[in-house]
Amino acid sequence: MTEQHRKTAIEATKNIPPAHHGKPYTRDTDIVFLPDGRNVILDDDDDIILSVLSDGKTENSFEIPYPSSGYGGGSLLLSPSGKYLVFSYFSGQSEEAFSLFTIENGHLKFLYDSGYLYGEEANYSFINDEKILVQTFRTGTWYEENAETDQHGDIYYEFGELNLFNLETHELNRHTIHVYPSDNWEEEKTDIGTFSFSEINGSEFNITMPWGKVTFHGPLEKILAVRFPA
Repeated sequence: MTEQHRKTAIEATKNIPPAHHGKPYTRDTDIVFLPDGRNVILDDDDDIILSVLSDGKTENSFEIPYPSSGYGGGSLLLSPSGKYLVFSYFSGQSEEAFSLFTIENGHLKFLYDSGYLYGEEANYSFINDEKILVQTFRTGTWYEENAETDQHGDIYYEFGELNLFNLETHELNRHTIHVYPSDNWEEEKTDIGTFSFSEINGSEFNITMPWGKVTFHGPLEKILAVRFPA
């Protein structure tokens, strides 16, 4: 970690209200705050290094191997309890990935790395008492030339993926979302906007899509179909 980056990070911690410590942060976050007052900093100006700081001093660092497909940037997400840390990163070539760590007594312990998956704009959420990490990202664009046809002759677009990582088994289950447009579907009104996990209610997975909320029922199929009303 460069001295300038460390000083900048320390100054940033002074401007964050205490109520925010231990809370998850979203994309483009390079500092997260642990419940015990420590903070974790991402420094990727040269190498890719995660460091745990306490009172401005580095207690522990972990260097991320530089991805063979390149590195376009990354961000940090802390689980609500402060036990798990997600390092989300992308190649800059429509590829997303994440590394998962536990944080124990100020030390980072590596658990898992997904490697790059084709897609963009990944989002992450912890559910089921932090036993599951939900990953969503876009994989397709909604241009007419990109439409595909299923075995019944119906037109659909590949929209994205809804993936579930089991923190106990370290298995990543991937689910692809196919969207079937209606006759009066308008690309401009439905393709731009948020795509992220919203909440789980029993076996229902509620997802925020650009056009509104969509619910999928578990156990999830490999292909998740969304059909617009005719």
